[in-house]
Amino acid sequence: MKIRFTSALLALCLSGAALAQNESWLRVGMIAMPPAQGNPFFSTGTTPHMFYPAIYDTLTLVNERGEVEPQIATAWAQLDALTWTLDIRKGAIFSNGEPINADTVVFMINAFERDDFAAFRVPGEFDFIAGARALDDYTVEITTATPQALLPRYMSFFYMAPPKYLEANGAQGLASNPIGSGPFVVENWLAERVLMRANRSSWRAPHVDRLEALALPQSITRLQALVSGRIDVALNLGPDDKPSLDANGLRLQARNPVRISVIALNTETVGTPFKDVRVRQAMNYAVDKQTITETLLGGYVQPASQPTPGNAIGFDPTLEPYPYDLDKARGLMAEAGLVDGFETVFEVVTGANSATDAVMQQIAADLARINVRAEVRPILYSQVVAKMTQGGWDGHMFSVDFATGPTMDGLRPIRLHSCGWSTPWYCDPISEALYQQAKIAPDQATRVDLTRQVIKRYRDEATTILLFPILGMDGLGPRVKTWAPVNDRLMFQDAVLVSEAAD
Repeated sequence: MKIRFTSALLALCLSGAALAQNESWLRVGMIAMPPAQGNPFFSTGTTPHMFYPAIYDTLTLVNERGEVEPQIATAWAQLDALTWTLDIRKGAIFSNGEPINADTVVFMINAFERDDFAAFRVPGEFDFIAGARALDDYTVEITTATPQALLPRYMSFFYMAPPKYLEANGAQGLASNPIGSGPFVVENWLAERVLMRANRSSWRAPHVDRLEALALPQSITRLQALVSGRIDVALNLGPDDKPSLDANGLRLQARNPVRISVIALNTETVGTPFKDVRVRQAMNYAVDKQTITETLLGGYVQPASQPTPGNAIGFDPTLEPYPYDLDKARGLMAEAGLVDGFETVFEVVTGANSATDAVMQQIAADLARINVRAEVRPILYSQVVAKMTQGGWDGHMFSVDFATGPTMDGLRPIRLHSCGWSTPWYCDPISEALYQQAKIAPDQATRVDLTRQVIKRYRDEATTILLFPILGMDGLGPRVKTWAPVNDRLMFQDAVLVSEAAD
């Protein structure tokens, strides 16, 4: 495939011409920059938290096997149902020189209660914490208001920021001038370009000297930039990009799926046809997910059986995906009195990669066979975020996901699709009761059992059209020797470039 250069790409090439030649640069093309720039507490969305490991440390990390690993917290223990202790890494410091110790963790826990944090979503991940105190310089005791059997797992969302800096600048100060203890320090944050230098004092010091992150919303632009050599890593390409990459001597590397792609079916708005479970089930039977995954997604993933990925805690291996059964789908529509179907708007984020666009069009075509006439209406990622939090969907269907985030907790994404969400699109009292029980389970075994009950009900009630694990596929240039994300977290410090001599 011959790549033609867009004006946007040519501008990026010119902007990159001044990069220092005597330093090693890793250049990454991303879909978007974090909506709150360098403030890691603002949102729990997947896209920004792919990026923040470049700047910040968290207390723990959940690996691709779903196991909790040390980061700033090196060990943890549960003393009773409401009490935990954490051992804090010795010698870790922020890039401004402030030390990290037990007092830092206590400060951050208390900061989550401050007014300037009230509008942020990350502190809400820790609403179960009742208090914290330093037992010594590097040991923290945390007490919880209710049992939280997965506390170490949730600490993978606990970002560390320097107390003195926060006291002087507030959380919003991190947006324009982020200070962390991660592998890179931000030097210049522009709307579509962030330049960083290596933080050699970090315990996760990187292999490269510099990092440049570029916002390239369209997959074709990221592909062009990679082929031209403007960037070294193009995030979120699709299986159909592989022939072009192969032809140019480039590679396509899949990340471990941690999100389940679904079509949300709004049951809460006036006049929605999706209040009827038979209609929701018909939608699941009508979409030929096996053919979609084999033909449009290259067989990299299989249809989802439930709203959580296979390596998440609470995944139920006994559940099966909805099979493709057009006769059953039509029968259910007839039972619901909708033989003639209906019209609706189907809002989707397009441009993330070409495979996604084709998948959404194919879903609409499949639904047309049961007389569901879904108008595919493209919207931006920023619009999805706004509509999810504020409402205002144009129709009764929209593409979204069940995302465990870094916790890999199968229960966590239920909150987004529940009665308790700020602008709910699905609310089932039975599911809600199970969800609330699971949240305060006294031990991990009980938590897993209750989580599986919630997940099964969500599957059986067809709360969404269950699709498949979301593919995270990155294009790698010839200079990249090692690229090793952990789930959807980009571990920039582990990137290794081929030496100049080898080039």
